[in-house]
Amino acid sequence: MYILENKYYKLSVGDNGRIHSLTAKNGDLLAKKQCSIFSVQFRNENGEKIAFCDTDAEKISISDKENKLTMKFSNLGNTGTDVVLSVSGNESANLVWKSSVKSDLQLEWIDFPSVTVPDTFEDNGGDSKLLWPFNEGALITDVTRREKSTFRFREPEYPSLGLYAMCPGMVFAPFMAVTSGKGGLYLGAHDTEYMPRNVDFLRTDNGILLRMRTYPGVFGGNYTTEFDTVLSVFEGDWYNGAEIYRDWFDKNKPLRLIKISENKNLPEWYSQSPIVITYCIRGHHDTDVMEPNKLFPYTNALPLVDEMAKKLNSKIMVLLMHWEGTAPWAPPYVWPPYGGEKALKDFIEVLHKSGNLLGVYCSGFGWTQKSNVSEYSREDQFEKDNLSRVMCLSPEGDLPLSKICRAQRSGYDICPSQKFLTDVLTHEVEQMSALGIDYAQMLDQNHGGTPYMCYSKEHGHPPVPGKWQNDATVALLQAIHKAKGDSKLLIGCESSAAEAFIPELLFSDNRYELNFECGNAVPLYSYLYHEYLNNFMGNQVNGEYIINCRKSRDSLLYRLGYSFVAGDFFTFVINDEGKLQWAWGQKDFSEEYMPDGNSAIDLAANLNPWRTHFAKKYLHNGKMLKPMETTPECYEKLATITGDISIPCVLTACYRAEDDSVAQIFVNWTERTQKCRVKGVIGSTLVTDPAGVESCKLENENFEIKPLSAVLILRNG
Repeated sequence: MYILENKYYKLSVGDNGRIHSLTAKNGDLLAKKQCSIFSVQFRNENGEKIAFCDTDAEKISISDKENKLTMKFSNLGNTGTDVVLSVSGNESANLVWKSSVKSDLQLEWIDFPSVTVPDTFEDNGGDSKLLWPFNEGALITDVTRREKSTFRFREPEYPSLGLYAMCPGMVFAPFMAVTSGKGGLYLGAHDTEYMPRNVDFLRTDNGILLRMRTYPGVFGGNYTTEFDTVLSVFEGDWYNGAEIYRDWFDKNKPLRLIKISENKNLPEWYSQSPIVITYCIRGHHDTDVMEPNKLFPYTNALPLVDEMAKKLNSKIMVLLMHWEGTAPWAPPYVWPPYGGEKALKDFIEVLHKSGNLLGVYCSGFGWTQKSNVSEYSREDQFEKDNLSRVMCLSPEGDLPLSKICRAQRSGYDICPSQKFLTDVLTHEVEQMSALGIDYAQMLDQNHGGTPYMCYSKEHGHPPVPGKWQNDATVALLQAIHKAKGDSKLLIGCESSAAEAFIPELLFSDNRYELNFECGNAVPLYSYLYHEYLNNFMGNQVNGEYIINCRKSRDSLLYRLGYSFVAGDFFTFVINDEGKLQWAWGQKDFSEEYMPDGNSAIDLAANLNPWRTHFAKKYLHNGKMLKPMETTPECYEKLATITGDISIPCVLTACYRAEDDSVAQIFVNWTERTQKCRVKGVIGSTLVTDPAGVESCKLENENFEIKPLSAVLILRNG
């Protein structure tokens, strides 16, 4: 047995190179039986998989020197392939892992160190919780719920699927943290080059396996990691686990990433917290008949916009769907607008005169052969211009249809390395900028800004996924920004931007509601990045599929409250009658099913002034902190497709402003007065109005919050 030990941990490694145990203050944090310490996959000349793990080694040798273990796995599968892993410790709680591969085969990915934690989650009678950077932050307490969900574990493969737990992608940062009564375990890749990774977990016979699979994207089979993969122990909850990654990120963030307070390229409206109103001008949902509805022509919506602006006492950003003159969700072309440029320009000019804004949903890196909801087709152009040459190819070199948004379209994924894609998207942006559009969600269908897998041998990049994808995507996004010229057009994507692309995607469609299908939503994204960007609540796609809105009649109020404390702009999805929907994609518009629009508008109208007045320095560009321990008096059930979730009637988050003042915001999203108890607040100042005029000193730890409102506590120290 080989041992690395300090005051925080004791790591034991067996003669076979596998971890035997990792003990901390309260015992062993790992499952009793561990799987292979690594796995590695190659591709042969025909694109066929060749995979190995530690048991395929002809020989395993281990050296123990200067607080570092080095494990060499030689001649895997009699192919001459060697894998070397090392793990080193110091005086901190971090164990740092490295790897190298030597082979004559084409390397595709390496997964190390493979770690299995005990299966002591709620569905197994335990108290474990897993923090997963999926769609802005999911806290998994019941693994069975995830296994029943749309977002269940899937092996990433070509053609790509947005549902894969890839980072960059629906996973925005490469780490996970597990907490239990025995303590916390952290696994993360501290990688400034942001190589693509599968960051996921799955239930096995041994326990819950944590996966940190790296796709380096090199030619051939020789590769040595330059980043650190960190296995660490900690005490506390998910905030404490996330703090390990945030500490690293704050010291190693991209140089092009600028704090909101220092970013001179942001439009003026970014600091004014407009409320997003989104709707379609054709049909009523994604796959409806695409006939114009009551909100077309565009100017038909002006009375409704004015009414919403008045009720909400806020600047409005209209965010259009199904506005494309091509076809809805049919990338990469969107221009000209449906009804012509003049019709949309006239609408924009009236919006701007009244102080409001216009945004548009676009698509992404996809190629549409034909639309499934209209007569639109690009099949002739595809053949004429031989566009198969710029598409993402399979490992075998063929071109199957994309898996993305098949209900709306059929087509392929475009490789981000190809000049064709840059030329098309920059041209689209030039036209949007010239017309005066304020915001474009350019990368719908590319969650987080992610590119999809490409194995082409003709594009100039390695014939496997890897770092080249992210480099090409950054270059593409930077070309898009250059194409908009002096325009303040802001660019975003579906789901919040993955960390690798945040500097180029500073306002995006948050998709936290998707997490309710597999776990609880937590504001991890804001905890890591809120100083650098704000997002908006988004069109809440599938929200009323995931949440049973017949049982959870206040779920829209809860989601508004959640978005507010997370620091996001509000969004309302409306139909062509001007009535609030539960979420985009809704098909039942019967009166008895629709949400209580008056209460939702009242809540937003009460909360948004906090963002523009007293709490602006916290909610707009503050740094999120771990909140003081809070005990709401009341909890409710959120009914979801995979089971009920307990949700607090008072939501809270804590922020530190640039002047070092610290405030904790509390929201009562219900229509009843709520009581709350917070430890350590005696003597702090309780602010009860958005202007900051009404305040008092707290004489005890208990206070009340009026219905559909917020209060703020200025923390001592």
